[in-house]
Amino acid sequence: MTVAAQPSIARGAAWMVLFKMTERSLGLISTLILVRVLAPTDFGIVAMAISFIAMAELLSAFGFDIALIHNQRASELHYHTAWTCNLLLGLLITTVMIAAAQPVATFYGRPEVFWVVAALGFGATLTGLENIGVVAFRKDLQFHREFMFLLSKKLAAVLITVPLAFWLRSYWALVIGTLSSRFLSTLLSYAVHPFRPRFSLAHVRELMTFSRWMLVSNVIIFFKERSTDFVVGSMQGPRALGLYNVSNELSQLPMTELATPINRALIPSFARIQGDREGVNRAFGGALAWLAVTMIPAAAGICAVAPHLVPVLLGPQWLDAVALMQVLAIAGGLTALHSPICALIIATGQPGRVAACHAFFVAVLITGLLFLVPRWASIGAAWAVLCAAALATPAYLFQLRRSVGYRLRDLLQALIRPLVASLVMVFVIRTLVPPPAHVSEVLSNTLLLLGAIALGAATYVLALGLLWLGSGRPRGVESSATERLRLVAARLGTKNP
Repeated sequence: MTVAAQPSIARGAAWMVLFKMTERSLGLISTLILVRVLAPTDFGIVAMAISFIAMAELLSAFGFDIALIHNQRASELHYHTAWTCNLLLGLLITTVMIAAAQPVATFYGRPEVFWVVAALGFGATLTGLENIGVVAFRKDLQFHREFMFLLSKKLAAVLITVPLAFWLRSYWALVIGTLSSRFLSTLLSYAVHPFRPRFSLAHVRELMTFSRWMLVSNVIIFFKERSTDFVVGSMQGPRALGLYNVSNELSQLPMTELATPINRALIPSFARIQGDREGVNRAFGGALAWLAVTMIPAAAGICAVAPHLVPVLLGPQWLDAVALMQVLAIAGGLTALHSPICALIIATGQPGRVAACHAFFVAVLITGLLFLVPRWASIGAAWAVLCAAALATPAYLFQLRRSVGYRLRDLLQALIRPLVASLVMVFVIRTLVPPPAHVSEVLSNTLLLLGAIALGAATYVLALGLLWLGSGRPRGVESSATERLRLVAARLGTKNP
């Protein structure tokens, strides 16, 4: 791997993490406002519609952007072809969803779902029209431009949806906000990149050669992410589904905030060095170590503070979310480990292996959902997700070993200290921080929550440092962080003699 490659990966990951943190901050503020204005049923109705729309959007799940990133010799005609395919598939999805709106409403037994599906179906065409040129931001490792584009899209969605919620006081605020944000996203894509796509099918066969496995993988990912919507929504109704989805969104913060943005940077970075197996493994090990030292304590922390987090952020009507968030946080920590593995395998041109792992995950998940949801409703769905994540982890590790020869020993070395330190943190929080006495007392519960977070952070850092010292100060995240702190201290000392 070239000397410049590792800094590029680090910078790319940093930009994407910064975006995800900013996006989540905006999204969290939006969600906290919306849950106070809208009822769980409103979220459930929209989730019912989106689950079927996401199924229709599988028709466009070829991952042409990943194909363009993987092909280091892609020409303008490749981009024109990818845009044309996206547009045609978007029009097809819109047509399918309008035709399927009534059967979807009948499936759930909720007439209002008909109009929600019909309206949201137009979002696929809007997305298909988006300027394919913005893919070059990732391919050329211009992550600062990618950051500004994605942030603008998210900001537009929040600024539209929140005022609509106060005005309409119904699920239509979420529907109109979603469509408006997609429309503005498309307009913005042409404003931020000079590429102007035109109709062309010149390289359809070439793009499909790589993208067919991306389609298979994305189809399986759909069932991985949406099976709970179908099962919980059809068996337990919109309230249970809304409760599950909001709990899942908050509890999955470790994955969405850390793993997803890092992976967005890893795929194009790994694609550039895919011929250097030793360099790829070294870069992967570094990314995994930084991910573990932040992702594991984040998941453990959410699990520990959930009894305080829910009353403060969501309110008394969402107390059933506490147990859901605790189980789903652990599942989120495991699936966050899967994400960089998948990014590495895809970047090295082996998406079929990723599809096989996802298929195993889905098989376990659906089996668990059908068995547990009828008995324990939403919490049964959460346990089904956790079981699937735990049982599928060996499959992902096996494919990692086969694909690039990454050693299990190196993986364990990256995970063991953050894992032990996180367990110590959870024990300290659960032992020293009392549970909320009255869920309606916002001030006291907020103070307890802030205290638990501060105590947990201090405990984790201390435990991690002691474990690192006890291990003989090996090279890794801790040593890098220590060196950076020394440099900062030295600079401050120079400025302030």
